[in-house]
Amino acid sequence: VNMTEGANGAVIPETIAKKIIAKVYDICPILEKSTKYNLKGDLVIPYYDEGTTAITVAWAEEFVDLESSVGSFTNISLKDYLAGALTLVSRKLINNSDFNIVDFVIEKMAYAIARFIENACLNGGNPDSTTHVNQVKGLAGSVAQSQLVIAGSTSAITANNLVDLKDQVKDAFQNNAIWIMSPATRTALRKLKDDVGRYLLNDDISSPFGTTLMGKPVYVSDNMPDVAENAVAIWYGDMAGLATKFSEDVNIQVLREKFATQHAVGVVGWVSFDAKIENAQAIAGLKMSAS
Repeated sequence: VNMTEGANGAVIPETIAKKIIAKVYDICPILEKSTKYNLKGDLVIPYYDEGTTAITVAWAEEFVDLESSVGSFTNISLKDYLAGALTLVSRKLINNSDFNIVDFVIEKMAYAIARFIENACLNGGNPDSTTHVNQVKGLAGSVAQSQLVIAGSTSAITANNLVDLKDQVKDAFQNNAIWIMSPATRTALRKLKDDVGRYLLNDDISSPFGTTLMGKPVYVSDNMPDVAENAVAIWYGDMAGLATKFSEDVNIQVLREKFATQHAVGVVGWVSFDAKIENAQAIAGLKMSAS
């Protein structure tokens, strides 16, 4: 869809206020809190795994050989996945507007790309896919199954679910841990009380978004699924456990010549990145039950 004069007559004076009321979305700081890598090509991160075998300490006797035991190294690979956006803006619209339409489009494109990256970090490159093959995996596509707490319901979260989820993350990663959920899920949690009738979700002006749950900041995102069958409705943990790699940072350009024959200006944005959990112990998710 191009930005034409006919479809956007509301910004051509008569006289208009020099502002536009834009739709606002809730975005969580998962990218900001992730471990970021800026480099070309594939990135391989070694990972020491003791899930199958580990160094074993056992009682021993003199003159009896010890048996060797150790974990194994595996790796996490981050690649390059390209995403882009293009908007054509009518020169007639530009010439008949009282404010800078192109700058507005640039700002909104940057915002749209930020939401796109956040969605990929949370849900993977294609949230409608269950395979997460050949795409950005994000939290949903790379979380360890052992780090998923099953709610026991398709439609309700209990206080015990939250306790189990918080305790799924080791104490070593609790210091910088946060909660991430949808606005609707946060509203539902506001109504939860403990055994003595105290609300679990508390207003806290010292918290970044003004809300804490069990002492940790609560962030909401419109990209998070609401409570529903099989949905991972809440993420908890230290988001530095998520690795994000950018081989090309967000790059937005104004194309004035390419679309001159259409009497238009193009605004194009590109980004090349990947996101995957690099430390499985740091992040856990609350998954609603299947029906």
